[in-house]
Amino acid sequence: MPPTVRRIVQFFIPRPSLTRELLNEIQTNECDALVIRTGARQPTIRQIKKACPYTSVCLEVNSAYFDESFPDLPLRAVFQKWEVKRFDRADAIVVVSSYLRTYLVERGISPEKILVNQNGVDAEALDWIGSNGIRDEYGIPKDAFVIGYIGGMETFRRLPEVIAYIANLRRAGNDDIYFLIVGDGKDMPAVRAAIEAERDVLYDAVKLTGWQDHSKIPGFLATFDIAIFPFTNPYCSPLKLFEYLAAGVPTIGPDTPAVKEVFEDGVHLKVVKQDGSDFVNTILELKDNPEFRAELGAGGKQLVLNEYTWKKNADRVVRFVQSMPGK
Repeated sequence: MPPTVRRIVQFFIPRPSLTRELLNEIQTNECDALVIRTGARQPTIRQIKKACPYTSVCLEVNSAYFDESFPDLPLRAVFQKWEVKRFDRADAIVVVSSYLRTYLVERGISPEKILVNQNGVDAEALDWIGSNGIRDEYGIPKDAFVIGYIGGMETFRRLPEVIAYIANLRRAGNDDIYFLIVGDGKDMPAVRAAIEAERDVLYDAVKLTGWQDHSKIPGFLATFDIAIFPFTNPYCSPLKLFEYLAAGVPTIGPDTPAVKEVFEDGVHLKVVKQDGSDFVNTILELKDNPEFRAELGAGGKQLVLNEYTWKKNADRVVRFVQSMPGK
């Protein structure tokens, strides 16, 4: 079976073993609610609701599988409708952005059963003392201006394009700029090719660390002069933006609906257009204005730690599930 066909078929095949495990947990612990983060394969929601009619089933939907993973699929709209119909079997649905809520409502789900609940942070996990010698470890000069990125290398994040912008900045005389990329993924070959294409000006100015243990992430954050997550899908609520900001790092994010419904441009972070036209100027604006960087870092940190911790995120889910009719 071709890989694409296999992935589609698997999506619609329930996981009976997971269903049995969940039923055992629900019945053993007399659970009032079950929260399931959606993925490629799910338990049988109908079976769970039939066996445990007094247990609320809530789905956490962070992306639409047939919107993100199959952009060129024939009859994609049909598969999207089937996917949403499966979501609709749950009593409640939690999404990370209003954009994604609209996506589901337009495909037939009642808006009353959808909660928009953006991502959050574990504030305690972001504590650190200094940067743990990361500049020395990766050969970055002490007086360098470090632009940092943490996350995956999916194609829609456009990291090869970002590398070209970094090369242009250095070519224009900003040879103190270094780019530190923490992560890995599908686009790594393209990232390496982009670095090689600009080798004449980048030299050793782009550092690829690969995947790192979570315990090392605070040290990387402490190394960044600014953190970036400039490009993404319109519905995405980038988790790394919340972590950048919670750590007090001045941040550049994408000018997308999901980001702008949470953060204010120029107050909590700076956003850049998705055509990339203002990315270089935004980097220079922050690089040349340390006072503004400090204001952004403080504003973003205050907002995230006050409103977007995982505890507050969980509290919102619990209140929403409890508010559902008949629950």
